[in-house]
Amino acid sequence: MNKKAKIATFIISSNTHPATRNINAQKKIYLKFQQNIFWYRQGNKEQLNGKKANLINNDLFLDISDDTLNMGKKTLMALEWAENNLDYDFIVRPTPSSYVNFKNLENFIDANFKSDDIVYAGKIQVTNDKNGNQIEFVSGSTLLLSKKCVQIIIENKNLWDHSYWDDVGLSLLLKEAEVSSFNVERCNIPGNPYLNNVPLGYYQYRCRADNHYGYPRFIESHVLKYIHNVSNGQDYSKIKKSFYSGLIKISRYVYIYQFGWKVYSFLRKLFKLLLPKKVYLYLKNKFIKQITSFKLIRFKT
Repeated sequence: MNKKAKIATFIISSNTHPATRNINAQKKIYLKFQQNIFWYRQGNKEQLNGKKANLINNDLFLDISDDTLNMGKKTLMALEWAENNLDYDFIVRPTPSSYVNFKNLENFIDANFKSDDIVYAGKIQVTNDKNGNQIEFVSGSTLLLSKKCVQIIIENKNLWDHSYWDDVGLSLLLKEAEVSSFNVERCNIPGNPYLNNVPLGYYQYRCRADNHYGYPRFIESHVLKYIHNVSNGQDYSKIKKSFYSGLIKISRYVYIYQFGWKVYSFLRKLFKLLLPKKVYLYLKNKFIKQITSFKLIRFKT
């Protein structure tokens, strides 16, 4: 590109842990130097102020639930708001557990795209559709979309199947619209960033600590800050690295994966075993909304 691309950043967020902790870390990192960056999530009555989407500082509050069924719908609302309110060439859509090196991102865009290109880019992964067929999708950890691509998504939003995870549903929509994906390599931080040198040539870093690496998610906010610091030339002494690495290792040994879900599953089995069937079913039906809400924070169905 001959001129500097105008990049808007929309970070999909929620009002649950660890997103709130990570959002605070991201704000301390990005708001010092980055313009047009927004965290979008469910708003309450006061935050919405009678609107479907209401911007307060850098928080875009939406009139929609934060549960997993609405992730794609939330993103659509954010894209529509961007199209109506911002002047941009590209939108980058990370998550609260993603770090974006904006200097590297700007260089990447400048080297590969023009402002009028249709760009749907990120780390391409593979999954199966409902029929068991293998399909490719761009990981939602850090999506890169050009303005033309955003407009295509909005024009074809009825094709977005929200029964899939949001990134998979988006890929199926864009496949129907005959938009090709562009693979971009991503650096995956394997939980403890102090065990290896962090490569500095990427623009997208996935800092999710639990799924594949077995660390508690509260370390992610620290990892985000560390990646930012080393990306900007800050040195860490061997003693400091060893200290932080030791704390993270200890946290791994005391961490119980999906602790809340395991407590819920244990109590459900216990009540089912001890209570009369009619009493158990009565309590289950009485609290069905709370139970469903609890499940949808963690799972798609």
